[in-house]
Amino acid sequence: MSTSFIHADIFFFVSTVTLVVFMIGIVIAFVYAIGILRNVRDITDRAKAEWQEIVADSRKLRGALRDEGMKWKHVMDLIRTFFAAANTKKIRHGKK
Repeated sequence: MSTSFIHADIFFFVSTVTLVVFMIGIVIAFVYAIGILRNVRDITDRAKAEWQEIVADSRKLRGALRDEGMKWKHVMDLIRTFFAAANTKKIRHGKK
């Protein structure tokens, strides 16, 4: 009868030690997971800030292209008008 109690005590001791080791492993895994999640949060915060700057830069670029595009359109229209006037002088309408 006493041997069965010894076997039960050994079983419960081994089970308890195994459970404690397993729980320590889980706690360590959670600590690492929390560290990784903090790093991911920092990276996403930086990415959001950079994305906002990219959006602001693209808006500035669009505005500059709109303003400069009008200037370049005006210059191109002047050049086309100049070359169109030069081409109409070279064209002959009939034999003389």
